[in-house]
Amino acid sequence: MAAIRSSIFVCTLSCVLATAGNGAAQAPSKKPAQPTEAKPDLGEPEAVAKARARLLYDKGVTAYREGRFYDAVDIFLETNRLYPDPKFSYNIGKAFEGMGNQASALRYYREYLRRLPEAPDAREVEGHVHQLELSLSQKGIQQLTVLSTPDGAVVRLDGQAVGVTPWTGETFAGKHRVILEAAGYQRLESVVELDPHRAHDFAFELVKSQASPVCDPLAAPRVPAKEAKVSVFTMSTLGAGLAMFGTAVIAQVASSNASGISRTSSFFAGAGTGITLVGGVMLYFDLSPGSSHAAASAVHFDTDQGLQHGMSP
Repeated sequence: MAAIRSSIFVCTLSCVLATAGNGAAQAPSKKPAQPTEAKPDLGEPEAVAKARARLLYDKGVTAYREGRFYDAVDIFLETNRLYPDPKFSYNIGKAFEGMGNQASALRYYREYLRRLPEAPDAREVEGHVHQLELSLSQKGIQQLTVLSTPDGAVVRLDGQAVGVTPWTGETFAGKHRVILEAAGYQRLESVVELDPHRAHDFAFELVKSQASPVCDPLAAPRVPAKEAKVSVFTMSTLGAGLAMFGTAVIAQVASSNASGISRTSSFFAGAGTGITLVGGVMLYFDLSPGSSHAAASAVHFDTDQGLQHGMSP
């Protein structure tokens, strides 16, 4: 490094110019595991959530008995959100059926059987499901459900976004193109065929994307290193030195003193040498990956803002 600095300090005009020029320069799918019922997670003990769900359930039963089926649906949905239980799906189906909404009733009866396949009344509910399926088929449509592992994938049916998994809807019987998209997972595309007389579940397992980066929330953000650049002041200083040398040459040519260098030429040559040396020092620091770049890429903490990943109070 000392040798480099020395060479810059004593370099001639041609060496300085040369240095400035250089500085400018998918796996096979398998059957997804049976989903398990989520436990209540509302920031309160399970016993408290269950007690609140019991109160809501009683209100829902009262609304159903009084024929307020719309209110009963809302209450049973909230009860199931508060304390998930497969039996609530059956109650929601009954309330929808009371409203005359056969498609929604079918959806929740099927969901009940999916969540509780060993239910004691499974055979009876299956018979009721079949009646609702026949009712839909007479309208020229049928119901299908798209499931994915994990949940939350965007569902596109025949090119149109219709919802997120688990998704249930009605469409005409026959073949349909289903596309599932989820962040961090490979895009899945499949052709399914819907029976005109029976509703059907189509379950898919998403495969994680190989290019998905692993993000460490505690890792400090990387700041790209700055490219070495020659400042305007450095170029101006070097230009002034060149101008001084040029003036010295012109003054010497114009001088009638043939015996040696004139005072004017000596003055401009000396000034040009000094200014060029200063420009060389500035050029060295511009091109050096020194402390200025290191400081730019360092991580600074603002103590007024605190830690970004601190625990919430």
